[in-house]
Amino acid sequence: MIYSIRWKILVGFIVIVGVAIGTIAIVATRTTTTEFDRYISQDKALKYQQLASILSSYYEQTGSWEGVQDLIDKVGKTYQSQIVLANEEGTIIGNSAQKLDEEISKKELSLKIATLGSGEDPSGFLYLTDRKRAEIENKFLSSVNRSIIIATIVSLIGAIALTVFYSRKTLHPIQELTLAAKKIRKGELDQEVEVKTRDEVGKLASTFNEMAKELKEQERLRKNMVSDVAHELRSPLTRSHGYLEAIKEGSMEPDEKVIDSLYKNSKMLKTLVNDLQDLSLAEAGQLKLDKKSILIKDVVMGASESLSVKLDKLNVELDIDDVSDDLMVEVDPGRIEQVLRNLLDNALSHIDQGGTIKIGTDRRDDWVVMTVSDNGSGIPKEDLPYIFNRFYRVDSSRSRETGGSGLGLTIAREIVQEHGGEITVDSEEGGGTTFRFSLPLS
Repeated sequence: MIYSIRWKILVGFIVIVGVAIGTIAIVATRTTTTEFDRYISQDKALKYQQLASILSSYYEQTGSWEGVQDLIDKVGKTYQSQIVLANEEGTIIGNSAQKLDEEISKKELSLKIATLGSGEDPSGFLYLTDRKRAEIENKFLSSVNRSIIIATIVSLIGAIALTVFYSRKTLHPIQELTLAAKKIRKGELDQEVEVKTRDEVGKLASTFNEMAKELKEQERLRKNMVSDVAHELRSPLTRSHGYLEAIKEGSMEPDEKVIDSLYKNSKMLKTLVNDLQDLSLAEAGQLKLDKKSILIKDVVMGASESLSVKLDKLNVELDIDDVSDDLMVEVDPGRIEQVLRNLLDNALSHIDQGGTIKIGTDRRDDWVVMTVSDNGSGIPKEDLPYIFNRFYRVDSSRSRETGGSGLGLTIAREIVQEHGGEITVDSEEGGGTTFRFSLPLS
């Protein structure tokens, strides 16, 4: 418990509030006492000035201090402090509380409150020896200080109660997040916490929900990918296994047709494995690019020549726009040819014999935008958001032989993004498809 955030917040708030309130209480108590004593002193000073006037008048009327003790005894009853009167030589001639022959220390006479007579020729000095507060004054001051202490205690208790309530309310969402995170660790990815505030904790909860959804989606894609890979591998492996089993049992001769079929199956498997490796490297950010400045025209011609046989076989015309002889790009030539081949393969999979595929280039500021267009069957609108997903085929009935592995467009997207560009698609069902991707100019 002592390691919990709630406990740390509670102790921290108590210490901070305790120090703050304690400091205020001490300052308030001392200030109250000081100001109260100052007020009392000012009040007494006015009273003793009146006494000084009375004694001065007595001296002026009598011409001496003889009999002044009787006057001090009379008026001294109205004063709560001890009054001492000394003549000009410093001899005690009047005392409201002691006999005249008793000695009074200099310390007791340290508080002179009035000089009687003129400043140059004084007739006497009036001293105050009792500096203590009166009982009623002490009671008043004690009452004020007691109220301050009670207010301090009540404030501290209230602060602790509010801290407990606030910490519980603030940390409850974090506890929910912790519980949900533990469930995700156990594989229960369908987690979502309620967002109740717009502060940092609320933002944390929103981010957690987004993360949980992304983890759930990634887990779904992972499972789908495993299933898709198993499906893609099963068909060529099953055919190859069937041929080999028949040959082993002697029911089939390994003639040219059988060997050709086995070769095609192994080639499919090799292509699929290579595609999976490229995709995993690209998604992990480990796809190595050997970038160099190269004419975009050379990249286009290299990709088109590699598919010339397939184009002729399907009787598809490839129309290449005129490309400037000085248009250079900073790319990995092999990877960009791979992008073009994948896009051309995709177009060939969705175009009828006698169709046309067009490759175009367009310079835009520091980028060159390449397009691969066809007049094939097009892509339905509902399939466009998923066209770059792994193993996604617009026509699910297409086999690997007719529809490819379903990784070509995904790999093309990853390669283009690794070069800092982006790839998009525009299509209309029955109206052909156009892919566009951008590359940086050198």
